[in-house]
Amino acid sequence: MKEKSVSQQTVDIALRLSLLFGLLYWCFLILSPFLMPVIWALIIAVAANPLQIFLETKFRFKPSLAATLIVVSLLSIILVPAILFFSSATQVIIQWNKQFTAGTFTMPEVPAFIEKWPLIGDKLHEFLDNFNSNVEALLIKYQSQIIDIAQRILKTILGTGLGVLEVILSIVLSGIFLAIGDRKKFSGQLMDRIIGSGGHGYVDLSVQTIRSVVKGVLGVAVIQTLLAGIGFYLAGIPNAPIWTLICLILAIVQVGPGLVIIGCLFYLFDAESTLFASLWTAYFVGVLLSDNILRPFLLGKGASVPMVVIFLGVIGGFMLSGFIGLFIGAIILSMGYKMFLFWMENDGKVLFNSEETNSHSE
Repeated sequence: MKEKSVSQQTVDIALRLSLLFGLLYWCFLILSPFLMPVIWALIIAVAANPLQIFLETKFRFKPSLAATLIVVSLLSIILVPAILFFSSATQVIIQWNKQFTAGTFTMPEVPAFIEKWPLIGDKLHEFLDNFNSNVEALLIKYQSQIIDIAQRILKTILGTGLGVLEVILSIVLSGIFLAIGDRKKFSGQLMDRIIGSGGHGYVDLSVQTIRSVVKGVLGVAVIQTLLAGIGFYLAGIPNAPIWTLICLILAIVQVGPGLVIIGCLFYLFDAESTLFASLWTAYFVGVLLSDNILRPFLLGKGASVPMVVIFLGVIGGFMLSGFIGLFIGAIILSMGYKMFLFWMENDGKVLFNSEETNSHSE
């Protein structure tokens, strides 16, 4: 009779657990479309919290007003470049598609100033001219396949627009989190529940890593890209928003916008006067060197993360979650890396709780 009651209890517990995990999984499926925007919103809120505190203490703003100002500023920074990019990219793809369909597509001419370079100028100009002719013939030969690829690229660009909408939603949600107030206590209690005592320490480490990566990696990339984009626009570089986005991606993956800037300088020396191009060369050299000034200033004493971790986080995040993954991937992987290092340095034990540490030492 006793064995029967034990087996009955086992069955009851199994059923209850099945129902519980089934309910939790169902809740996860319902909330999964909002998972990435919410995570990104939390990251933005953590990174922007010091700015909110500054506005509250310096200007005596209420938390809701400070959060609103931060959200409006971030939306302005995101929306204006996004609108310019999508407008420019769509026009370019449509124009190329029309040229390929009509059979009138031609490669741009090789810059004439290359021929004036000493020693290699003549040979390089001839090589590039032949290369253009061969590429043009190849493009005409595979015209139908290229049109299909162009249409797919256009669909990809439109799909990227959904990523921008996710970023906008995340910024709005981050404003709500900032207005509500500090949720660090709740996060610490949740981590305590998951990993035991010391959860608040992991929250502190996560906050430190988020702010370090946002300022030292994403912040530097965004500022450097904005400087480059302003230069592209004012210098009259064709399709400046597209080149600006490419600069942003290269800056985030720690390659830097140098390749794009050098290409644009070649265009300026070919299309404009030498004085005009030289002045802009000085400006863009300053943009390239700004990385060395901005990074120590913004990074401060934050936790350093190897370049390979940032690179893998950006690429993996983009493959997993699209445009928004470019930003979240680097931060999440950096958090995991720093937590793993802390765990290894402390022999897999949680040593954040001072009382627990003292009891062990005694």
